[in-house]
Amino acid sequence: MRERPARTGAYWNDQATVATFTALAPPAYLAELLADPAPDGAWALDAGCGAGRNLPALAAAGYRVLAVDLHPGMLEQARKEHAGPRITFAEANVTSLPLADRQAHLVLCHGVLHNLHHRQDLAAALLELHRILAPGGTLSLNTFTAGHLDPCLSPLGDDVYALPNGQHMTLLDPADLLALTHAAGLSPREQAVQYLSPGDPGKRSVWRATLTRP
Repeated sequence: MRERPARTGAYWNDQATVATFTALAPPAYLAELLADPAPDGAWALDAGCGAGRNLPALAAAGYRVLAVDLHPGMLEQARKEHAGPRITFAEANVTSLPLADRQAHLVLCHGVLHNLHHRQDLAAALLELHRILAPGGTLSLNTFTAGHLDPCLSPLGDDVYALPNGQHMTLLDPADLLALTHAAGLSPREQAVQYLSPGDPGKRSVWRATLTRP
């Protein structure tokens, strides 16, 4: 079994990478997710918050926010830029989240799952997201897929690919991702969207879905 290279963590904690993520604006579709006011006392989870670009909008919508990231460099920057009374920060993996069962009314998991190293980890993460999602709550999910494989990627087998900088990514077929969400007990609110997004380098195939826990 191949292990994730040590330099992967170094990449995400690198000052230049953190600065790049600090400059990112929230995705346009976040406004749609926040169109309705938060229920009283409701929690929103940003699983893989990066430098915190989504946090101000979540707090402004009335949510109590838990910002989680695996990488201390990103989490430190998010705390530095966006600390406030409605936001709590925690260092954790998306496969083991510090929330009680059915506690989150809204969950964002953007650009995270493909960074897990094995297909089994993606399945475990989806089960964990289902665990903490309240019945009727919303999970906004996007991840890179094998729908378009840029020539810069080097295949390593078992759905795992390497970028030129040494990072490993697990890229599944979109149909496989949909099957894993169903297996985790998550149901789509609407049809998933697939599109190409600029990468560094090359292009990435993105699968975006809005899911719920019935």
